[in-house]
Amino acid sequence: MSNISDAQIVTAFTHTNFGHANHRRLLEQSVLKTLVGYHCGHTITTIMADLGLIGKTGKPTKKGQAFVAHAFAAQMVNGG
Repeated sequence: MSNISDAQIVTAFTHTNFGHANHRRLLEQSVLKTLVGYHCGHTITTIMADLGLIGKTGKPTKKGQAFVAHAFAAQMVNGG
């Protein structure tokens, strides 16, 4: 089970417009991007920080690393 609930994601993305409704996937990809050193936009960076997935340095926290690990494991089990 993921360490971020669907309700938390809905709340975090309130009043945003990313052009699609799969916010969990967007969040997973964004945390992964920060893990490998890429930059994300301001809004998604703020959301990741508010959810405790990245720290002040912009690098994933242990919670963020667990979030990405869960997403990766789910992808491997479910075939993508």
